[in-house]
Amino acid sequence: MRCFIIRIILFLIIITYFYSGCIKNKNPVAPPDLRDLTWTVDTLSHPDNWQSALPDIWASSARDVYVAGWANTTHGILWHYDGGQWEEVKISATQGGPIVGAIDFADVFGFGPEDVWLGGDWSELNPNPPPYSISHSLLVHYDGSEWEQVLTPDDKHIATVWGPSPDNIWMAGVNGTSFHYDGVSVTRDSIPLDIPRDASPYYVVSSITGNETEACMLLVDNCSDINRYFLLENRGQGWVVKDSTFYYGSKKLWMSPSGTLYAAGRSLYRRRNGVWEMFLSGQNTLTSFDVYGSSDANLFVVGRSNTGHCQGIVYHYNGKDWFAYQELESQEYYYTEVWTDGLEVFITGVNGTDTIILHGK
Repeated sequence: MRCFIIRIILFLIIITYFYSGCIKNKNPVAPPDLRDLTWTVDTLSHPDNWQSALPDIWASSARDVYVAGWANTTHGILWHYDGGQWEEVKISATQGGPIVGAIDFADVFGFGPEDVWLGGDWSELNPNPPPYSISHSLLVHYDGSEWEQVLTPDDKHIATVWGPSPDNIWMAGVNGTSFHYDGVSVTRDSIPLDIPRDASPYYVVSSITGNETEACMLLVDNCSDINRYFLLENRGQGWVVKDSTFYYGSKKLWMSPSGTLYAAGRSLYRRRNGVWEMFLSGQNTLTSFDVYGSSDANLFVVGRSNTGHCQGIVYHYNGKDWFAYQELESQEYYYTEVWTDGLEVFITGVNGTDTIILHGK
């Protein structure tokens, strides 16, 4: 009899456990409504600078966020957010950092708090002008304890850095500048286009994105009468031109976790079945600078309006419709990049004098 009672008690405990689990699964904690976030604004500026812009953002989490860019001095060009406050990263030799020369960062990218990359250029005075300064590629790596300049073949400005893994990274930029990192060293990469090395205005690889099986590169030809845009693809056998038919002012690519490719420029375009289609209306009224999200049903587009007095503008897509954040519309700043983990959102805004960071949560 005693054993029977014990079995009954155990049976009731098991039933209660599974029943409560089912109830929890049927009523999970809902994610925040990203259209009803509370927004805060931080202004990033340095007392030594009268002009600065920090247009680029990358984060491993909402507690590990970097923004990078340019200033009229080498101070205040890289900042870090730890979940509580923004702090300047002293990276220039004039601040006690490791990098010598005038520094300009165009992209920050990484794989975690102990693996962060910066791409841009550094310049020095030319002892035999003209030109009065000489620019060199700049690649910097952070291993969690210190920042260190990474040796690259001498070339021009690096505009974009991206890779699917820490031992497979591309970095590219102005007039054919293209490198690859294999986990040991950086070597020159090949782009199958005839690119003049000293053309001005520039041929620019403005963006690289992808996933574990493919990488996509956007090369902008600013030298032709009508700007040409080349989409290149790499599936492990080198870069090949996939498309040169879209002329949408695009500068930034983003591949969603599903493998869908988006292009920010005049409005927003999406590539499906090898064809580009307008995904957000307003080709003549909206200039978008970045698109990013946690999925195809949760993505943000930031940029500026080309009508009226409104400059900065932010859109959100939830898988059904587009939503414009009226409270974020700005006549002073235009928005350059966005990052989200699906719960919190960070957006960079610049006006040439200083930089603001919008933080929604």
